[in-house]
Amino acid sequence: MTHVLMLCHDQHLDRRVVAQAVTLISRGHCVHLMALSFDGQTRHEQTPEGIALTRIGLNHIIPQNPTYKGYMRRQGRLNDVLNWGANRYPRQLGMFQRLFTYGSRLNWGWYRALLLMRYQNLQLHDPLPFTQAFLRHGLEAPAELVQVHDLPALEAGTQLAAAWGVPLVYDAHELYPEQKSFSWVQRRICSRAEAEQITKADLVFAVNESIGAEMARRYQIDKPITLLNAIDPCTAFDPEQHYDLLREKLGLGAERRILLFQGGFAPYRNLEALVQAMDHVTVADVDLVMLGFGPFGEVLKGRAERLNLLGTRVHFLPAVPQDELLQHSASADLGIIPYPHVDLNSYYCTPNKLFEFIQAGLPILANDSPELNRFVHLNAFGHSARMNNVRNIARAIDTAFTSANFSMWRQNLRLKRSTFAWRSQDIIYADAMSRFLSVATANPEMVSGGIE
Repeated sequence: MTHVLMLCHDQHLDRRVVAQAVTLISRGHCVHLMALSFDGQTRHEQTPEGIALTRIGLNHIIPQNPTYKGYMRRQGRLNDVLNWGANRYPRQLGMFQRLFTYGSRLNWGWYRALLLMRYQNLQLHDPLPFTQAFLRHGLEAPAELVQVHDLPALEAGTQLAAAWGVPLVYDAHELYPEQKSFSWVQRRICSRAEAEQITKADLVFAVNESIGAEMARRYQIDKPITLLNAIDPCTAFDPEQHYDLLREKLGLGAERRILLFQGGFAPYRNLEALVQAMDHVTVADVDLVMLGFGPFGEVLKGRAERLNLLGTRVHFLPAVPQDELLQHSASADLGIIPYPHVDLNSYYCTPNKLFEFIQAGLPILANDSPELNRFVHLNAFGHSARMNNVRNIARAIDTAFTSANFSMWRQNLRLKRSTFAWRSQDIIYADAMSRFLSVATANPEMVSGGIE
């Protein structure tokens, strides 16, 4: 049995992380996962899958950049000077307290101004503030193998693996430095950090072929092993059953056909354009259902309302639990992945919804990009087209819904979806990890049942 320490900077655990942990547990290994808490306190728990989970309190997430350190030094000096004055002149304590308050506000304002100059980004966040928090908590849980999920915890992982003299595995969930929300300075900081740390990994995974090839080129490393964001259907989902949950919830007639977007509502995902495109779709019996979460949903509802589409051709439903998701996906007629090419991550994306649609047997309409074409076009799972403006999105929707290939798309999904389930990725992951793991006794029930 091997004790594996996993580091992940998420609060909501990515199913990719949980699936990998379950793969190891099913083969008799022990997994301790460290992720982020939802509040300031660190907590320890056991997940239903058997993962020992430590949620690191947000109070421990302290930026390590020079700007923050300068702010703390100034704050310390201010505190020392005013404490000295208050002790020397106790009758003026109130005045010194007010001076401390005003001085602290000025120091905070100066810090934010310096951050803006440093990062050139109004979000003013340190892109990699997690190292010390993961290092401090990780040292309390010695392991025989360290696996890091994504860049923010990579430096801590390399230090822990070096301190214990154990292998390091790096799973890149995306091209982290290429996020649209980052300024060029923040991208440079992340790229430099990944370049410095990735060569210390004994094994690297990537989410798809294109991202793996880009990482190999960029960092001059062997091409990472591709490990898809695949999903196994939960036991509650029957691929042979007819589901109609979306029409039932929305009161739509059987004659209406449903175009489904599911997932997080966020900027830079073409979602505003998608809503607006429904005003130009000429196929009269098509409705767009937005099934998801996030405050940006209010922006999208406002856009639909201004176009007089809300409740007529555009409908919103809250996100559903994972064990109900495929039933809802299978209730639609076509699933859409409209992500625009705003950065390399979007251009090369293979989002979770791609594999959810595949397992639900739902034909797919996707933006024309290398990895989506690899699945949607080459496997004939649906239609892909350029979605670079509102009119093109509407045209793509019309083309897909008037296609004579729907029955072929559904048939191909039925025949091939098992190829893109986690069961196949489970074997790839376990084989790649095997040379770093000691012989263990597997749990037969978990091996045969997989992860739901």
